[in-house]
Amino acid sequence: MIREAFSNRPFRGVVENYDLAEPEISRGDKLMAETIPVKHSMGGNILYDIIWTTNAFPLIVSERVIELFKANGITGWNTYNVEIRSKKNELIDQKYFGLIITGRCGYRDYSKSSIVLDKIGIYTEPHVKGFYFKNDYWDGSDLFMCNPDENGNSTMHRFCTDKVLDLFNKEKIKNIDFENLNESTLAIALYEVPLNSKQKSEMEKLKASS
Repeated sequence: MIREAFSNRPFRGVVENYDLAEPEISRGDKLMAETIPVKHSMGGNILYDIIWTTNAFPLIVSERVIELFKANGITGWNTYNVEIRSKKNELIDQKYFGLIITGRCGYRDYSKSSIVLDKIGIYTEPHVKGFYFKNDYWDGSDLFMCNPDENGNSTMHRFCTDKVLDLFNKEKIKNIDFENLNESTLAIALYEVPLNSKQKSEMEKLKASS
């Protein structure tokens, strides 16, 4: 899973017109013809290959990243045009793009996750471990996101293959983190995770033994 690095040092942008920062744009469900301004909001003035925004949804990448994708046959992506602006709204002459992820996988299937104890702050609470896709569906793309669930709800979880991870490590692409889906945990009570009867039994046994 692609994660934000949460560093205070890099340039962090904002799309001031929230209509131009909708999740549907980053998922490729809504086409964007115009160039979207990304203005400095927080952090330093250093532009890394990855720019995160205070809007949460847009993921902005450098021209270098796009060229690496093309040269290495990375699949499951598209772009829209952005322009990077300083805090004073001055145009910064460096080429960046908004990343659209077009690859798809099944939505999260909690029934396949194991039950473990993990920390929430100072407390130890039951979590589900492992992020699994409904019907094990994945279209084979290197960059991909979940299809909407049975109620039509979609998420902004972004995933990539080891090929992308290895490429980013090799090329020292900074300001981005990755989490192994097998190790991913989620607090059951905090996120109201739906459990089947077997998982509920496992959770009660863990509570009793802790």
